[in-house]
Amino acid sequence: MNTVSFSCEIPVRYDVDICITGAGPGGVAAAVTAARQGAKVLLLDAHTMPGGMSTAARVPVLMTVSDGIRLLPDGFGREIIDRSTAAAQAHNFDNGWMPLHAEQLKWIYEDLLTQAGVELLYYARLAAVRTENGTVRETIYAAPSGLFAVKAKIFIDGTGDGTLATWAGAPFDMAPLEEIMPSTLCSFWAGFDWQAYRDGGACTHNDDKMPDLLEAAFKDGSLSTEDFHHTGLVRNSNFTAGGNISHVFGIDGTDERSLTRGLVESRRLLQEYERFYRKNIAGFANAEIVDSGSLLGIRESRRIKGDYTLVLEDFQKRRDFPDEIGRYNFSADIHPPRPTRAQVEEHKKFFRSTACGHGESYGIPYRVLLPQKINNLLTCGRCVSTDRYVHASLRVIPGCWITGQAAGMAAAMAADANCTPREINVQQLRENLRNIGGYFH
Repeated sequence: MNTVSFSCEIPVRYDVDICITGAGPGGVAAAVTAARQGAKVLLLDAHTMPGGMSTAARVPVLMTVSDGIRLLPDGFGREIIDRSTAAAQAHNFDNGWMPLHAEQLKWIYEDLLTQAGVELLYYARLAAVRTENGTVRETIYAAPSGLFAVKAKIFIDGTGDGTLATWAGAPFDMAPLEEIMPSTLCSFWAGFDWQAYRDGGACTHNDDKMPDLLEAAFKDGSLSTEDFHHTGLVRNSNFTAGGNISHVFGIDGTDERSLTRGLVESRRLLQEYERFYRKNIAGFANAEIVDSGSLLGIRESRRIKGDYTLVLEDFQKRRDFPDEIGRYNFSADIHPPRPTRAQVEEHKKFFRSTACGHGESYGIPYRVLLPQKINNLLTCGRCVSTDRYVHASLRVIPGCWITGQAAGMAAAMAADANCTPREINVQQLRENLRNIGGYFH
């Protein structure tokens, strides 16, 4: 492979208490929480909006937020839900989950960031990380104005893929591509008759009619990729429904070539599904896809190895931890890498077998946010330290709010005390989180 040598003087444009890379659900929660504690916070994102999967990727629905008694992503999550609920209640709560209105959510995130005093910067893509003796010294970004560097006391990786932590030298786990969960390009649909759709009884893979309709379409070639894992649509405004439809397989969320293939293939598949719905699904004869995500919906990539790895046994035993900073309860939703009809049935059985009962949840220890080998870095969101089973539960938006809120509070404490996140008083962290609404045992 040919290589080039390149060096230049890069200006240090920012010197802050806390630098957060990635403005997804976890990164936004971390930024707002830390800034409210008085920290000087810079939040950077390569994209043009906050929210990541919850906005740019057009994920249409908010997964489980309650154990039937309590709101689990309390604190930051409650603020989002309270401000979203008025719009959501105008529609139905399919499967007990709350539909997401991406445009509204962008406004809510940006308002919270602005009110908290966070300095927000879009169009800033992480380009390099400079680490010395296990301490991140600067992060470097590529932007329309050129390269620039950021110094901070504490850094937070909110990239979802663990990019900052990996480039800083933290170890990670990642499933082989033949086993990795498939990705989805979510979409917005209009021009449907929603009541006719609901009455038609062929909404998802859980309905009796849908698997047979899909199988017929695979056989006649109108759907070119055999995929029986069909999660259907959720009404998310007066005029649109959000589709979490079609999978693309073997996508490496850390490789731009693979991501490009995933986007191109997904857009082709969405055209097929639009024709399929018009032909086969009640209420959709005149429907059309009016928008798709500007980010591919990645379910799984790197999991950064932390001081503790949360595993399936912890989940199954609903384990408590002395350094617990939150609790969650969504099932282990591992989308099968080869969704034949038989594999989808196995997926459904495993999903149901890991469902928490009324009032049940598992604890999330603070140590899963602390990357091994790095002193002044925290993770939040999809890349925290878990096995694949817990990852499949905690990766969703409410889980990201929980870990983001804790990372932001811990970072603010460490920055204020001029110490590392490992050196803070964890019981004081828990008390501070409780004071802003955080729930744990």
